[in-house]
Amino acid sequence: MSIVNRVIATVLALALLLGGLLAVVEIVLAALGRPYSLVPHPMWSTWLGEQSFTDGVVRAVLIGLIIIGLLLLVVALRRGKPGSLTLPGRTDGVRVTASRRGIERSLSTAARRADGVKSASAKAGRRIVRVKAATAMRSPQELQQPVTAAVTERLGELGLSDVLRPRVTVSGKSSR
Repeated sequence: MSIVNRVIATVLALALLLGGLLAVVEIVLAALGRPYSLVPHPMWSTWLGEQSFTDGVVRAVLIGLIIIGLLLLVVALRRGKPGSLTLPGRTDGVRVTASRRGIERSLSTAARRADGVKSASAKAGRRIVRVKAATAMRSPQELQQPVTAAVTERLGELGLSDVLRPRVTVSGKSSR
């Protein structure tokens, strides 16, 4: 589950919890014959009773709720980054996987091994791995090809050269 989905789910859960607690308090107060505390439900009930589906306000609210629901559905169904990637198996019947973070560490280490690289970081997505390397001694243009070659070689060693495409960026300052 991505961070965006977690935040949205937490906010919606809290809103539903607070709305439910407020409804319980209002129902208990109404059952005891006491006046409402926060929600003026007699006025709302009267106003809602006067509205119909042909009114502009009702249609606007319904259209807004449909749009919000569709946006939440799109966010929930969006594919995230894979937690692990399947490595090509060398034995029949054995499935070997590597964590995405392990692959990122391996590729950033391979990029740091290139001569002149001060620091490097990698982020692996579904199809692309982005590697950012920094140098303090040489020009970034000189290091672009060696770092790309080191990352591509490591992807080949892992058997992921057909799965992940490297995007290497070399800068003259620290990447971390």
